[in-house]
Amino acid sequence: MELMTFWNFVTEFDKSYDIHRKKIMGSFQLTAVEVDVLLFLANNPMFNTSSDIIRLRKIAKSHVSLAVNGLVEKGYLTRNTDEKNKKLIRLEPTPAAQEVIAFGRVQQAQFARVIEKGIREEDKPVLRETMIRITEALHQAYSGKEKSR
Repeated sequence: MELMTFWNFVTEFDKSYDIHRKKIMGSFQLTAVEVDVLLFLANNPMFNTSSDIIRLRKIAKSHVSLAVNGLVEKGYLTRNTDEKNKKLIRLEPTPAAQEVIAFGRVQQAQFARVIEKGIREEDKPVLRETMIRITEALHQAYSGKEKSR
């Protein structure tokens, strides 16, 4: 893969998704990380702890902490102690967050349609598989190496 092609893709992807995220941020006075955390929890209810968000979304612990605090203060998130493990805090979007989540999902769907535009239906599984393989290759090559700088 040509490196410039890859960097152009990454830059355009981030810049384009940010357009949709900023619509959510502006409509509900949220930070980018607050949007990311709230939509992650809404879209992945089985991963509902700060540790899950840090591990799966690769967001810094301090940023997740600030975002969770902000979302709790705004009434969009609750912290619930796990029944079996009292040390574990589960995060749950509140009914007040449903409007934000619905708008966020619309923005995510619009972004997904843009990404898939021009890709034939039969090519979409290949695209998905390629993205998975790239992600796995990067994870295997660099997992844990960010701390060894």
